Formats: sequence, structure tokens, C-alpha cells
Amino acid sequence: MLSRYLTWEVLKPTSVVLGILVVLFAGYSWVTFLASAANTLLPFKLILILIGLKIAIALEVLLPVSLYLGIILGFGRLYTDSEIKAMMACGVSPYRVLGIIMVPTCLVAIVVAVFSLVLRPWAYTHSYQLKAEAESGFRIANLEPGHFYERRDGSLVFYAEAVNSQSHRLSRVFVQSESGNTLRVISAQEAEERLDPKTGTILPILFDGYEYKFSREGDIKHISGFSQLAIYPQEISLDYKRKATPTRTLWQSTSLRDIAELHWRFSTACSTILLGLLAVPLSRAAPRQGKYGKMFAAIVIFAVYYFLGVLMMTMVEQGNIPPFPGQWTVIGALFLIVAVLASPSRFTKIAF
Repeated sequence: MLSRYLTWEVLKPTSVVLGILVVLFAGYSWVTFLASAANTLLPFKLILILIGLKIAIALEVLLPVSLYLGIILGFGRLYTDSEIKAMMACGVSPYRVLGIIMVPTCLVAIVVAVFSLVLRPWAYTHSYQLKAEAESGFRIANLEPGHFYERRDGSLVFYAEAVNSQSHRLSRVFVQSESGNTLRVISAQEAEERLDPKTGTILPILFDGYEYKFSREGDIKHISGFSQLAIYPQEISLDYKRKATPTRTLWQSTSLRDIAELHWRFSTACSTILLGLLAVPLSRAAPRQGKYGKMFAAIVIFAVYYFLGVLMMTMVEQGNIPPFPGQWTVIGALFLIVAVLASPSRFTKIAF
């Protein structure tokens, strides 16, 4: 009964914190996508999929911090309601309580390990692939006239002066694209989207215009007029992305950037367990202090720990420190802090 009760008291606030963080992260990602004019060239449905993939990537951080804050909130309520004192009076050992909390903590650590080692590179792979496929072509139906839209790599620029209220076509259109040593410029009277029956994709169709092709040196290579012109997607070429690389491939790599990424993936599960253990002594609150009394200190501690972990990973990537201990130094420091707080001479006094 006690283990079920304590687990429930921890999982309730953990679920609430996780839900809040996911909503905030999704909202932030949505605003970030829409803030970039290049992303408005992406279909709305694709943006939602990309945000979902970003949430899946972020869960390796959101899950540990949610459990960490959930334990502090759950035990904070037990302290303020004097339930911890009642447990002590009934002979409940502090280490029994710690052992009970270790069960959900280890389960969450396993989930985090799966996300970090398997699902995170999978999500990055699909995210890069979807972006590349979407940006190889572009959608124009929902674009605002009078604005220049440019891809991140500058390979395509699109501009339409106005929208025809009767035909709903974009009018006085300018398109610039580049491929290799060739710069392509298209000027058209109108443009709209149509479904290509051969490929099943939606293509921009330009009407009544001219097409120009120039070399990088400014030489004119081609000039032609057209009554109708379809713009087909460019060929997709994905560069090497270490975040999207499978863990087994990183294991065989000797690159410092790959090694730093590999160590980060393995460190997330360790961080989850250590943060869960740290949360128990941190959650101690006086009856008048309230269950939120330690939240600010807990958030600051996590922020410092996370920042130091990212800093160490960056230093390993740049070769400023050796891969080992590298970022494991931060985890080792946290382990020592937890070991001191959980020692028999201090744990009962600090945690209970």
C-alpha cells in the first residue's frame, strides 16, 4: 500500500508537469516555425508533423525534469501535511521510501534511454528528410503577396505582387533558384498550384512569362518565353548529421563530435536516476513553507546541471577536453552530491 501511495503521489505531479512542458514546448516550436518566412513555404500538415518530431526529440530532457520536479512537488505536499512525520512514527525507514521512489525513477530512466538511443536519432532522421523533401519543392497557395520568401540555404526566392480576386491566382510573380553554377530567374504574369497526375504531388504552375538562365560569372545561358511552366522539386541530398546517426554507427566512430553525441545519449538515463534521487532530500519543506517552497532552488539546480552538461559536450566536440571523463565529470559530481546526501549520517537528518 505504501509503495502504491508514494508512487501515485509522485506520478500525479510528474504527469501535470510533463503536460505543461510539452504544451509550452509545442507552442514555442509553433511560434518559431511561423517566425521564419522560409517555413511558410512548408505545408501546414508538415509543420504539425515536424513539431511532433521536435517534441519526441525533446522528451529525453522533458521526462527527467518532469520526474525531478514531480518528486519535489509530491514529497513537498507530504512534508507540509506532516505525512512524512507520520510515516517515521510508524517505523518507516527513509531508505525504504528511497527504494520505493527508485522503482518509477528507473522505469522512467529506461524510457528515456530508449528515446535517447533509438527514437531521438529516428526523429531527427525523419525531420531532416521531411524538411529536405518539402524544401526541394514549395507550396504557394497560402503565401501573402508583397513578401519575399527565401529558403534557409538561399537556393530559392519567391515573390508575388498581388492576388487575382477572381481567379485566386498570384499575379506578377518572380522566382529565383540556383543549381550548381546556374542561376535561374523566372518572371510570370500569374501562378497557381495544381496536382501533377504523374507524380501525385502539388506543383506551382506559372503562366505567361519568361525564363532566364545565367552562369555565376553573369553570362546568359538561356532565354525563353512560356505560356505555362511547372516547377518540379529539386533532387534531395542529405549531408551527414550526427544527431540523426544511429547509435551503433556512432559507437564505431572516432570523430570527437560523434563521441560527444554518443556520450550524451548514454548520459541521459544516468541523469534521470540521479535527479530522481536528488529530488528526495531537496523536497524537504517545513509545514509553513508550502510544497512550492523548494521549486525555485530545484529549477536553478537543474538549469546549472543541464548547462554544464551541454558545455562539457561542446568542449569535447572542440577538442578542449578529452572524451573521457568529458561530460561524465558533471554526472560524477552529481553522483557525489547524491551519495553525500544519501549517506546514513546525513540522509535521515536532511531528507526526513
